[in-house]
Amino acid sequence: MTRLYSEEEVIARVSALTPGRLVAYREARIVVPMTAERGEVYEGLDLARLELACELNDHYEAEAEAIGLMISLIDQLHGVRAELRALMHALEHQPEDVRRRVADVIRKARFGG
Repeated sequence: MTRLYSEEEVIARVSALTPGRLVAYREARIVVPMTAERGEVYEGLDLARLELACELNDHYEAEAEAIGLMISLIDQLHGVRAELRALMHALEHQPEDVRRRVADVIRKARFGG
């Protein structure tokens, strides 16, 4: 079962997070709390996103909207990496001639000719 955190728990667990920052990060949609019987709650992934957001703000003085864009790009990168891992796994289970043809097509697409 996924551990859920109240707003107060999130603020207590994320070292540099303040209530004002949490509001700004919610408005920038860096985190979107879920609604539960006990009110709005956050998942562990939200805590990690908030830690990163606070670090980006503290180290680079990035605004919430810019941080949201950076985290969105990180999310996209993770998604692409997962897709690439799945593709590589699928290719590992193909015959050698298929793997070779795929490698040739990739090489031509990347380097031409």
